[in-house]
Amino acid sequence: MGEGDDKAHVRAPINILLVDDSPAKLVAYQAALAELGQNLLTARSVDDALGILVRTNVALIVTDVYMPGGDGFQLAKLVRDHPRFERIPIMFVSAAARPEAEHLRALSGGVIDYVTVPTAELLRAKVKIFLELFAKERELARLKNELEARVERRTKRLAESEERYRSLVDEANDIVATLDLDFRFTSVNPAVERILGYSPREFVGTTLREHVPPDQLTLHDAMLREKLEGKSSTTYEMQIFSKGRQRLTLEVNSKLIRDEDDKPSGIHAIARDVTERKQAEARQTVLIRELQHRTKNLLAVTQSIVTNTLERTPSAARAKEAIVGRLHALSRAQEFVASGASGGVPMRELVDAELSAFATQITVEGIPVVLGGPFAQQFALVLHELATNAAKYGSLSVYNGRLVIKWRIRQSDEPWLEFSWQERDGPRVERPHEQGFGSRLIASALHHEPKVNFDPRGFEFSVAVPMSEVMQTTKPH
Repeated sequence: MGEGDDKAHVRAPINILLVDDSPAKLVAYQAALAELGQNLLTARSVDDALGILVRTNVALIVTDVYMPGGDGFQLAKLVRDHPRFERIPIMFVSAAARPEAEHLRALSGGVIDYVTVPTAELLRAKVKIFLELFAKERELARLKNELEARVERRTKRLAESEERYRSLVDEANDIVATLDLDFRFTSVNPAVERILGYSPREFVGTTLREHVPPDQLTLHDAMLREKLEGKSSTTYEMQIFSKGRQRLTLEVNSKLIRDEDDKPSGIHAIARDVTERKQAEARQTVLIRELQHRTKNLLAVTQSIVTNTLERTPSAARAKEAIVGRLHALSRAQEFVASGASGGVPMRELVDAELSAFATQITVEGIPVVLGGPFAQQFALVLHELATNAAKYGSLSVYNGRLVIKWRIRQSDEPWLEFSWQERDGPRVERPHEQGFGSRLIASALHHEPKVNFDPRGFEFSVAVPMSEVMQTTKPH
């Protein structure tokens, strides 16, 4: 029943039971109390009164003291002895004055008032005071019930909230812990076992100092000091050892716990494992630095190609052609390097890519060899220069010309890669009067002096490079 219903119920007429063997007196009582606006029920004997009480909820009994077949004292005792009726107020009314002892007997028997020879006004005033007290008592009872209901609902909500919180804490992926001000763990959720390897039972009771590197202690002291000085919470990264002594990184958000007097009594902390993220950030930093280094190297090579080609080429058209070809060769090498699982390029793929236009004129022989990124980049320029010269002046400039490319690993104190290029059946070869940029580019790219033979039958080129240089994955800074 709602609050509005309760108030309506309080204002509704209440039942007052009038008991007297005299019909005239009952009529007089009804006339005196009529203006109070309540339901006036009448009974002419104790038995009639009990019958009404059984059938109806009565708020007040007004009874004559002496009646044939029973008196008010008997009725009062029956009412007080019955658990359903024991709280109903009883007012005695007597047409004649009675001894004081009788009054005392009535009050000790649970009667609330004893009125002798009442006038209509006195009876009405007495009942009206009761009605006011009854209304207040009823309102207090309603407020009490409402308060109890509210407390019950709030207690239930609090219990449900605490249960949800416990469930969230127990199922959380992050470590949720409480510590005292000496950094001793007083509680921790099950996530500690997944992250650090300790069961909650093992962890509770230990101190933070047992789990962190010594150099971290000043950090935790500083964070606690900030909270004690008024900061609502602190967020920071900390290092901690797992049960297997693996060093992990946790991101911690913590705040103070306060007691009933609002004094700091502990720390509530939520810690997230960010070890993988920190490792990824470190790897990313290394990769960015390596990318910057490689980019600088690539730009230096590009600048060298463009500058030297322009300086040593007599016409702009031929310079453009040479620059474009060399940059394309460099670009193809970069594509191989970028697509390789470890930054390496198979020798055969690099050769085939550079000489794919002359596949029917070429014989390629060599064991599988993977070139490191820096060497592949330089060697692509060497192959491009050799192929360009062969296509313009050598065996690849005629239909029936042939080119044989071979490589092998020569074992000695250190393995070496030996590469050879041999042209046949092309135009007659003659030694040039001066060394061009292409020849200088080849020599500088390989860092090892190649052997060049201008045999009349065809141009020959060979070079040997230590495998330690061939397979190097990064260029020295």
